[in-house]
Amino acid sequence: MPRDPVSAALPPASRTERRKARTASAILDAAERLFLGRGYTATTIEDLAETADVAVGSIYAHFGGKDGVYAALVDRALDLDRRYSEEGFGGGEKPLERLVGMGEGYLRFAREHPAYFRLFRFPPPDRPSADEAPGPAARIAERISDEVARMAALLREAAEEGAIRPLDPEPMARFMWAAWDGVIAAHLGPANMEISDAEFELMLNQARESLVRGLLPTSASGRGRRTGR
Repeated sequence: MPRDPVSAALPPASRTERRKARTASAILDAAERLFLGRGYTATTIEDLAETADVAVGSIYAHFGGKDGVYAALVDRALDLDRRYSEEGFGGGEKPLERLVGMGEGYLRFAREHPAYFRLFRFPPPDRPSADEAPGPAARIAERISDEVARMAALLREAAEEGAIRPLDPEPMARFMWAAWDGVIAAHLGPANMEISDAEFELMLNQARESLVRGLLPTSASGRGRRTGR
């Protein structure tokens, strides 16, 4: 997991704070397994407490109830996704490199935390119904919107530099996000296409090549096809 440099610079928490953090983490770990495995409605507060090995009162004290646990679980997943994306974004200097890095960061997030990827892409159908802001579903939608906007800005910058062909960056960014997300979901989603790991790698390579080649100026993409690159 990428290390948070801000957290690393903070002084050690007190024993009480460390104990509270461990309890909250155990509850969220239990919620991840139960909400995504059994379903939100079928999971009771007592189930969460038993699985996390904590008192029922601890769940209310930390999260205010089951809805609060679900919201905190989404926030934990969003924070992880953001860290992976930032790590990928910071791995390149040119706009196109950063764009590719963002996609690779999202892929790493999905591979290393498939349950959280499914929480975003295939949330429990019986999850809390408060999807309006600032509910969990609204925060996920906002996160996606922010990433697509950042992708569009990178596409615009790359086009201005002449690194890619002139295009309308907003719809292209939405397409690229949806295409990459769909390729990942085909293997890591709950209703996957029964694709082997090897087949998934081939899909990823084809997707990378198709998406990047589609951005290049016509002359550059034509040279790649003629030479077999």
